[in-house]
Amino acid sequence: MGDNRDPASETGRFTSAVLRVAVAPETFATFLVLALAWVAGFVGVLPKEVWVVDFPALAGALFFDTLAFNEFGIRENAVFYPALVVFGYLEAMVVVAGVQYLRRRLGRVNLAG
Repeated sequence: MGDNRDPASETGRFTSAVLRVAVAPETFATFLVLALAWVAGFVGVLPKEVWVVDFPALAGALFFDTLAFNEFGIRENAVFYPALVVFGYLEAMVVVAGVQYLRRRLGRVNLAG
């Protein structure tokens, strides 16, 4: 009574789901909101406390920037901003995937009453 699922088809389903989320318009919009929140905090339009929404991306970028400097001698901030973009987009993908999962799971909830 073993598991009859084909691992290759499971991998293909996962890959296509990730690609679908990666190119979804919702992902681009979420990334734009996260980027605007970071920029608004950086230039002082909003208080820097707004960066709490960007925390996962900031933490990942800071980790890789520190790793690049300590282990490879790459000057500081050379890795930080590109890593911030990558991790910000990954964060947007996770948010969109979570929202899509909840919408499928809970169905369409009418908040208007």
